[in-house]
This record gives sequence, C-alpha cells and structure tokens, in this order.
Amino acid sequence: QIDMDEFIEMMKKTSNGLGKAGALTYNHRMSQLAKNVLIAHQKKIENSMIGEDMWLIHPLSNFHASWDIIVSFLILLTVVTMPLALGWEELNEYFFGMNLTVDFIFLLDVCKNFCTGIVDEHEAVIMNAEIVRKNYLSGFFITDFCSSVPWDLILKS
Repeated sequence: QIDMDEFIEMMKKTSNGLGKAGALTYNHRMSQLAKNVLIAHQKKIENSMIGEDMWLIHPLSNFHASWDIIVSFLILLTVVTMPLALGWEELNEYFFGMNLTVDFIFLLDVCKNFCTGIVDEHEAVIMNAEIVRKNYLSGFFITDFCSSVPWDLILKS
C-alpha cells in the first residue's frame, strides 16, 4: 500500500534541486506521474475485492469501525465491572441489567461478524459470504459465542 505522506515528501524533495524553468516542467511530469500512481493504486484496491455479496458489511466501512469502537468500549466496561460484581454481591445485583444488555450487544456482534467481509493477508477484501462464514467459524466464533451467552440470566433461573 502507498504511504501518501512519504510519497508527497518525495515529490517535494525531488523538485527542490532544479532551476525555476526545469522545476516547472519537472513538476508537471511528476504531478502526472503522481496522478497515474494514485489511479493505479485505486484500481488495485478496486480489483482486489473477491466476491460481491452486497448484503455483507465492508470491513473498511465507517459503520464497521464505529461498531468495533463501541464493542471495545463495552469490553473495557466489562473488564472493570466484572471483578467488582464478583467481589461484592450487592454490586452484582446492581450490574445485572447492564451486563444483560452488554451480553445482548455482544450476541449482535457475533451476528455482525457473520455478515462482515474480511481482509486477507494480501490485503484483498473478501466479500464472499461462504468464505466469510467459514473463516469466522474456524476462528473466533466459539470464543465470541461462549463469552456472549448471558450466563447470569441462565444461572439465575
């Protein structure tokens, strides 16, 4: 993948060593080169998508990133509240409703992971539902599902 800051810095450094007339011609050629490089990079990204299941969530989308931030916050919340609830029984009752809500959101996250494309080791975006499902089932599904089950509710009844 192209590091845009490094590319721009290279463009600036290269054009500084020329005279004014030579710099204008050189800058025009370099800007054309830069444009071609960026177009080629964009085409590479567009062509590196495998599958076209439109109902899958793109793994580089803003929705996916936002959802992951929310789930990360909830994991942090759980890491803080779980030891407190285990240490003090009265806090366990206080956190019961919140923990149930968080478990429900984690179950939604498991469903979302079945519907989210993946990026492979070659940076290709895979938007094929069958490949995505197999990848998730052979990866973190068991861990995600077991940690999302509302054990408090099951054990309480």
